[in-house]
Amino acid sequence: MRDLNNILLSIIREHKDIDLFEDNGDEISDILEKNKIKFNYIKFLSKVNKGDMLILYIRDSSIINNYDELGKLLLTFEKGVIIIRKISSQDYITDSHNLIMSLGFMMHSQISNDNLFYFFYVYNIGTYKKTPDWLNNENWANPELWEK
Repeated sequence: MRDLNNILLSIIREHKDIDLFEDNGDEISDILEKNKIKFNYIKFLSKVNKGDMLILYIRDSSIINNYDELGKLLLTFEKGVIIIRKISSQDYITDSHNLIMSLGFMMHSQISNDNLFYFFYVYNIGTYKKTPDWLNNENWANPELWEK
């Protein structure tokens, strides 16, 4: 559990107004309370406040069933959304993983604890798309080099 605690705290360290939705246990709320981090506990995805960060600790079935709702939440929480998946298999590439990645999330980290595997996905509009190396003024985007 220490690793779960450390990863979560490293991701949320810059955020002050956190909303939490849990339908896969209460480990995350326990960590936040233990570390005296204030958060708003929400019971339904449709009742989400507009906070600084949203943490979703949800089952794979919730990811699949609420795909459209998750996409809408990304517009509300442009500074950060975390999805934490807890599954009993090390094989994390499933339909849920593919749906999460299709929304623009990046895999942050993964840990295992007591034959359970935790996968952390992070969405931040600022890091959503990295600029490719070739797209810069030293290459083709520099008109002065077009004749070369």
